[in-house]
Amino acid sequence: MIKFNTRIVTAIATAAVIMGSIAPAAFADTTVTVVGNGAFTNNSVGVNNTSGTKIVQKNSSNITTVVNSTASTGGNNASFNTGGDTSIHTGNATSNVTVNVGGSSNTATITPTCGCNTTTNVTVAGNGDFSSTGVGVTNSNWFTVIQNNWSSIVTAVSSAAKTGHNTSSFNTGSTTNVTTGGGTSNVTVNVTGSSNTINP
Repeated sequence: MIKFNTRIVTAIATAAVIMGSIAPAAFADTTVTVVGNGAFTNNSVGVNNTSGTKIVQKNSSNITTVVNSTASTGGNNASFNTGGDTSIHTGNATSNVTVNVGGSSNTATITPTCGCNTTTNVTVAGNGDFSSTGVGVTNSNWFTVIQNNWSSIVTAVSSAAKTGHNTSSFNTGSTTNVTTGGGTSNVTVNVTGSSNTINP
């Protein structure tokens, strides 16, 4: 009688992934025209262009993995036999457990636009004698990326391989042979924490 039981368990837990592709705000073209003012006039023009982009990515993950794997072989009984050979052969008991746990991830792909290629056109023409004209143009740009990750990862693995517990007794006029296979338990646990990535 051969009793053979093998169990292979693979557990995979992966948290959420947040990905985003962002193009920051850009400046529009600026045109300033001061024309047709009379003599002795004072003309003043001020232009302030401000562009801002703020990116916030948040991730939270709570991962619990519980694996229970048991492989058992053996437990056979050959007793009270008369006049015949008795043999018990049991196979190997193997328990293989692989657990892969991945934390949460934030990925932001950014296409920067600083406004450097925008055009500023200032025209001062046709004003009277002794007129005074001042034009000021200011471009400012800011960009902020905030990425937060929180992960709680708990992994519990129980793996057992049982073999043997064969019995042979009270046999008469015979030869008894008991062969038991090996017991192997292999456990692999891979845990990858959270990650934040900015691709400029």
